[in-house]
Amino acid sequence: TKVNFGDKVGEKDVAHLNLLEAASCHDILGAGNVKTLFGTDPPFWNTLLGAMCYLPSSVLSNVPLMEKLALFSLPIVRLVDYFAGATNGMRVEVSSSKDPTLKDMALYVHPNLEPCVGECVVAFAAASFSGKTDSGVWFPEEALISPDDIAQVLKLASVGAHMLNVESETDLKLSDVWGKR
Repeated sequence: TKVNFGDKVGEKDVAHLNLLEAASCHDILGAGNVKTLFGTDPPFWNTLLGAMCYLPSSVLSNVPLMEKLALFSLPIVRLVDYFAGATNGMRVEVSSSKDPTLKDMALYVHPNLEPCVGECVVAFAAASFSGKTDSGVWFPEEALISPDDIAQVLKLASVGAHMLNVESETDLKLSDVWGKR
């Protein structure tokens, strides 16, 4: 499947991957069907990821072996990232079979995955420290209920982003998702 990640990334191949977000969005947000897709670039990484599912679980659960594989592969990943880049793009689409007018999309593109993850963790931690969440361990969709709190976290998480976008057939605006700039 090809998905468009905007001008900075373009169209990329993605494939179905069971991510935790699929279950938590279904359970917490009450979404009827949630599908998560994942892809990397250059495309050979997708092939390697797909091949991993054919390894026996005894190999995948062998922590010392997986640590050695991670240490072995890290320089290769860094080399490929140096030439191909480490841009991270996320696209979320919402639609409804019950309400065909509900078609919304939010896009987030950051130039580098590692700072992106750090900025997102800081944004969520800031919400936790400011009392916007109950204490404990939560999925973000479980902990943040208020649209204003969600927008504030996403605003902090979008620091350094290449691109933020919202396309909506309803009245959803960029500031509704990413906070007022």
